Amino acid sequence: MEVRNSQLNNDTIQALNTLIELDINAVSAFKLTRIIKDISEIVELKLKMEKKILDKYSEKDSNGEFIRPLDENGNVIPDAVNIIDVPSFTSEMDELMNMIHNLSHEKLNFEDLNLQTAKVKDLMKLEFLFN
Repeated sequence: MEVRNSQLNNDTIQALNTLIELDINAVSAFKLTRIIKDISEIVELKLKMEKKILDKYSEKDSNGEFIRPLDENGNVIPDAVNIIDVPSFTSEMDELMNMIHNLSHEKLNFEDLNLQTAKVKDLMKLEFLFN
């Protein structure tokens, strides 16, 4: 099974956890548990690398704190930072997001889950899991 970093985020983990909580057959639940373990490790590492890249290219003051951009009224924009080298930042983030992981797990057959219901938004996040 191949999965790209861009497909993996906290929403993906939540969708996997939601899926495993549904009434699916035991074999599929076991397979999903193993897949979730591997994907969770990849997501954790990916998030660390995103933070490292953000830290590398964000403007900081003399104390090493992020300099927050201001809106047109002079108010700090919450959760925003100034990027000092946008092309390099974008290049490194693109490279990270395009990394492909080859997991030793086989793709699942959707029919094997025997789902009665599922949310489309969850299934869209998990399309890499299924044949």
